[in-house]
Amino acid sequence: MSSSELIRVLVTQPFAPKLIQSIQSISSRLKIKHIPTKNPEDLKKYWATVEVLYTAKLVPKPEQAPRLSWIQAHFAGIEHLLKHPITNQVHLTTASGVGAKSIAEYVIGGLLSLNHHIPGFLEHQSKKIWSPKRLQIFVPSELQNTTLGIIGYGGIGQEIAHLANAFGMKILVTKRDISEPSINSWQFPNPSKIQQDLVAKLYLPEHLHIMLKHCDYIVAAVPLTEKTKHMISSSEFSAMKKGTVLVNISRGKVVDELALINALQTGHLRGAILDVFETEPLDVKSPLWTLPNVILSPHVSGLTPNYDQRAVELFANNLEKYLSGQPLLNEVNIIRGY
Repeated sequence: MSSSELIRVLVTQPFAPKLIQSIQSISSRLKIKHIPTKNPEDLKKYWATVEVLYTAKLVPKPEQAPRLSWIQAHFAGIEHLLKHPITNQVHLTTASGVGAKSIAEYVIGGLLSLNHHIPGFLEHQSKKIWSPKRLQIFVPSELQNTTLGIIGYGGIGQEIAHLANAFGMKILVTKRDISEPSINSWQFPNPSKIQQDLVAKLYLPEHLHIMLKHCDYIVAAVPLTEKTKHMISSSEFSAMKKGTVLVNISRGKVVDELALINALQTGHLRGAILDVFETEPLDVKSPLWTLPNVILSPHVSGLTPNYDQRAVELFANNLEKYLSGQPLLNEVNIIRGY
């Protein structure tokens, strides 16, 4: 790449003008085209010249974009993009880490809500009930001195560990590579020390069952791949001790939903906090809607008013690396699937 050659960048997300301006200010070599759209027809005339694409879902066919070199995804989950042939031919980077703080707060907030009977409080409030048995039915459970198992210790898992540590929880994690986390992952400008120093023990994925039997709470925080699909099913629930709480903020298909429902209905699990489901929207006939020990949300745990700003910061950082020929942050290993 010539140091003076123009780089045509196409952005399809509806970013505010000031965010687009911040991208353009990185270098005079960048020629930014901002076409906020969900309609692929709106982009047809741009594909032939675009070199860098920022997108959530829309990607061209390989023959449409002969100059395309790099796709920056707007979200951390990119399994939908991997279905397109062109992602095997270009650099693909994710927004992993951008929603990590919000998701970590969601996880801890959900555990506190379940432990302190917030759903029950709201139900009683709506019916104007002051129960004479309140001192029995609303006894809380504390997070302090309990054990949290985090399945997947990337940026999200590390932020969860950071908050859980503040509540006095012992932290166990599974991680594919138990060496130091990759330097080529995006982090906040002043990251807390949330790596191995907070973890009591690291397990390889094949030792998941060993970890599960020690945990009071389990959080699924892995990407969806062929290897992680239904990685939590009947045998994993059996490995968990009675009274465990499951939190899923990864992808719905990581958990076998029928096995989860059975574990909840039989009382083996004390509860579940679910932001993702095998089929979304969740079927109105699903028992999960009405189980009293479940807190549901419609796949929103990673949302934050700061998402676009942080996503653009990541993109800007990667653009600078692209211009100077350095390795990109959050680059996907296509064979591994994340």
